[in-house]
Amino acid sequence: MWKKAFIVLLSLNLFIVVGGALWWGSLPKATSVQSPTQAISTNGKPATVQLSVGQDAVNTYLEYALAQQQDVQRVLAYASVQFSNTWQVQLGLKLRDRVIPCNIVFAPEVQGGNLVLHVQSAAMGDIPAPLGALFFVLRHLPWPQWIVVDGLNHDLHVNFTDRPQNPYGIKVLSYSPTTRQVTIQISIIPKSILQSKAK
Repeated sequence: MWKKAFIVLLSLNLFIVVGGALWWGSLPKATSVQSPTQAISTNGKPATVQLSVGQDAVNTYLEYALAQQQDVQRVLAYASVQFSNTWQVQLGLKLRDRVIPCNIVFAPEVQGGNLVLHVQSAAMGDIPAPLGALFFVLRHLPWPQWIVVDGLNHDLHVNFTDRPQNPYGIKVLSYSPTTRQVTIQISIIPKSILQSKAK
């Protein structure tokens, strides 16, 4: 009886060993395996995220832009905005070696992913400024190419679609005076993030 049990147990062990060896051999080699994220090709297409942001988020972006983007640093010493039916903006405009404090009231309009900011009123310090004088100063500032000063219509065109798109691009979709939020679309090309980190 014990001989039969021994043979059955030995057969069972051999079956487990052979089955385990076959299973082990069926696993792919480590060098031939790609992770699921690598297997999916993005073909350089950007990942897009849509966000609705309030004035705090916009002010955080302005702070970042002033710290990181040299083309904006050449023009502004500081910038902040308060949302309502209009946008009340405080700017420190750099003119040569001076900083001119300006309080400007804009009526925002979204056009094709960009912003047109129509100036309604302005003050330099506590003194009301004629719009002609304000735009004379604005025209002589070294704005980046994607910001255009239209003195004839008292408009400031912020063309986010013309702004460099690496490592991310921005489009403005809408502004709601009711919620006091701007809806924006951010496009990120993963490859551009890796390239910026490598630098």
